[in-house]
Amino acid sequence: MIMDESRRPIGQHAAALALDTMSEGVLGIDGDRNITYANPAALVILGYRYDELAGRNIHDLLQPKRRDGRPYPGNESQLAWLDKGGAIYFVEDVFWNKDGNPIDVEMSAVPLPEPEDGTSAIVVVRDVSERKENRAALLKAFEDLEVLNKNLETAHSQLLQSEKMASIGQLAAGVAHEINNPIGFVNSNLGSLKSQVHALLAVISVYERAERVLSGYPDLLETIRQTKSEVDFTFLQKDIQELIAESLEGVGRVKKIVDNLRDFSRADRSEWHVANLESGLESTLNIVWNELKYKAEVRREYAGVPEIECIASQLNQVFMNLLINAAQAIEERGVITVRTGFDANAVWVEVEDTGKGIKAEHMHRIFEPFFTTKPVGKGTGLGLSLAYGIVQQHKGKLDVKSEEGKGTVFRVTLPRERNPAGES
Repeated sequence: MIMDESRRPIGQHAAALALDTMSEGVLGIDGDRNITYANPAALVILGYRYDELAGRNIHDLLQPKRRDGRPYPGNESQLAWLDKGGAIYFVEDVFWNKDGNPIDVEMSAVPLPEPEDGTSAIVVVRDVSERKENRAALLKAFEDLEVLNKNLETAHSQLLQSEKMASIGQLAAGVAHEINNPIGFVNSNLGSLKSQVHALLAVISVYERAERVLSGYPDLLETIRQTKSEVDFTFLQKDIQELIAESLEGVGRVKKIVDNLRDFSRADRSEWHVANLESGLESTLNIVWNELKYKAEVRREYAGVPEIECIASQLNQVFMNLLINAAQAIEERGVITVRTGFDANAVWVEVEDTGKGIKAEHMHRIFEPFFTTKPVGKGTGLGLSLAYGIVQQHKGKLDVKSEEGKGTVFRVTLPRERNPAGES
């Protein structure tokens, strides 16, 4: 039982006073683990009165199992070491207070070499709940800081990539502008040359008819025929027109590429404006055609989507990344399908390939910055991450479906209205 002052032996009076003034809780227990003593600190920690603890088994206060749910070996607490004549020092455990709430404690227990007044062991407990809470808070703060650092690193990398793409866009726009001028006058000159050659050939045709009246001048007629044979005049008449036609077609293709470069970059229109996604897709396809033509047949399944308000140059970067990824996923020769659609609320663009697909264990990581399955030097791991960020900035979604060995489909879904009614 718990002794009061009047029942303590004189020799134990000083020791008892010392125990009563300790800030740590002290419990005395007998061989059956029944409580024989409790100092005031123990009563405060556990929330009991003296008479409520006297004779009570200490295991009633200890948790029956660890915090993680695993039971103690053989359903025994850490006090089982006392049965083996040993002691425990500064181990963490949990006691239940009178209100049924768990209390994290640091516990030490030592057997008494000479049991006295029924007490065979002393158990010292220190309430470490606040310390554990502070430690948990510190760990949480550290984890939050790590996440923040990672987010900052990601944002920094995406900003650098975005600035790089913007610089490329400005460069493309500048190159397009510079090329456009010479292409313009070359195209104009070829048009004039075609007209003039046509007129010149008409004059030569008139002269050819004069050959019939030159029979009286055999030497001159022979010279004309020999010269026409040497230059293969019949071939020249046909080939010179074909050369001019092919040159005009080539200049037209260059002009189209220049227009696509200008549309793709839109360096002068980097703000929100109304644009057609299918036009952006066509510009992007022409820009990356050299990456695609050797790897895949490109199929278009356009639904005639309505125009939406967007930053077209950024979305073109998204389309470019998806198309290049699709081409790189195809190992030999395959098909890339570009598909569009819309409903009352959204428009969407799909890029589907018949490549090798994405492994299931990689699916949840493909939008992470710096994650790539490409060989070293083939990719930075920022393309899809940047695309994901751009689509989110447009309040849209970037979804992916893939089956290893069969191919992948990326879908970009964007709202038809930038700020639907009811949204600020």
